[in-house]
Amino acid sequence: MQAYEDTTERMHILEESINELRQINRNIAKLSLRKEALTNVIVGAFGHEKDGQKTYEHGMWKIEIRTPFIYSLNKKLYESGEFKLPTKFNPIKESVSYSIDKRLCEEYLLNSPEKVRNSLVSLIEKKPGKVSIAIKENV
Repeated sequence: MQAYEDTTERMHILEESINELRQINRNIAKLSLRKEALTNVIVGAFGHEKDGQKTYEHGMWKIEIRTPFIYSLNKKLYESGEFKLPTKFNPIKESVSYSIDKRLCEEYLLNSPEKVRNSLVSLIEKKPGKVSIAIKENV
């Protein structure tokens, strides 16, 4: 990323960049809506209504349509024990998930004893994510 020394140049670059980025974001939103509409037209034209994936041919094109279903579990209801599924017919698998509290991680990396800091550094990888910018009207 480039830093600008001259305030006038910086202001000019910011104005141009912000305006261009806002325009690009608008275009992406419009194109996303159009893409969704065209997807629905193509799926309907092929009559693809089932869960799964199928490849269709039209002229010189091969069109692969994937229509997955997303399954989610009502955990509260499942854990309430109201329903008892026989093991033979229970598709639900329990798994353990770990997450990192970023605020606490930063605090402990700064304020914990050296041995703890070294352990945290060994256990947790920290790398920069993708930069994003949201531009909103200033009313």
